[in-house]
Amino acid sequence: MKRAENNIDVEKLLAESLTKAGLIDKKQLCSVVKQQQISKKSLETILVERGWVKPQTITYFKENLKNSFEQQTILEPENITINLSPKLAFRVFVTIISFLVSAGLIGSLSQRYLPDFFLRDAFAIAFDLDGEMNIPAFYSASALLFCSIILSFITYIKKNRHDSYTLYWGGLSFIFAFLSFDEIASLHERMVGPVRTALGTSGFLYFAWVIPAGIGVLIFLLVFLKFITNLNANTRNLFLIAGATFIAGAIGCELVGGYIVSVYTKQSIFYIFEVTLEELLEQLGVAIFIYGLLSHISFYTKDAFLKIQIPHRNRTYVA
Repeated sequence: MKRAENNIDVEKLLAESLTKAGLIDKKQLCSVVKQQQISKKSLETILVERGWVKPQTITYFKENLKNSFEQQTILEPENITINLSPKLAFRVFVTIISFLVSAGLIGSLSQRYLPDFFLRDAFAIAFDLDGEMNIPAFYSASALLFCSIILSFITYIKKNRHDSYTLYWGGLSFIFAFLSFDEIASLHERMVGPVRTALGTSGFLYFAWVIPAGIGVLIFLLVFLKFITNLNANTRNLFLIAGATFIAGAIGCELVGGYIVSVYTKQSIFYIFEVTLEELLEQLGVAIFIYGLLSHISFYTKDAFLKIQIPHRNRTYVA
């Protein structure tokens, strides 16, 4: 079927080329098309039989068409457009978050309250919301990296439009790339011991990294305040909701978690629920931020899309 379609395309191009060259006129072409419908013969066969075009002339034109097709195959990639709907993307992220948080909570509770059974501990470790180098940690790092990629795309658009806030968009892209790396490398957790020792913290400040993190958030707000206030209302509100949700989980819940660990232990049921709430808020904050970014792109470009270019394989279209 594909080969037949290609032959039809070649015949159309052959007819156009012969017409443009003045070798046949439109009246002759119409006559040939009518005979094709009756006899099912090829275009070139009918032209030769009627004596309107010589066989060597048709061969010459077909060779040129073949070369044209092959060059087009090599030089012109095929475009595939994938639509990224903000609402659909948000629903997908929320579904993934719901699964990860539920799996993490079930794993921790089963490890605490149920007798040992096949893969119980392996499942709990794989989905431990307070763990490192596991499925929730990989998802969090990937989501943050996705934010960085979208921000890079927006930065490119803003730069081409000579937007005065291009550097702020680029700065956000760098920050989220760093947060993604931090999620994998757990850099902030390595700060806990040295800061706690230096400041002698305990209780709510047991996880002492929240102190430099809080200072970092204040610096961020001071630097990006003008940028945030100049965003359109919808984007600004989504960014603020996302930021508040993320910080409530990352710093707010971490303060509560520090108090729970100081008074009880990390094995406490209270700590399990605190970690679950913390990860839920962090991941939900990132999902809201992604929704805000895609909505921002849609607002300014009327469509949010990803275009992928895939080169054709070198195929011969002429039979």
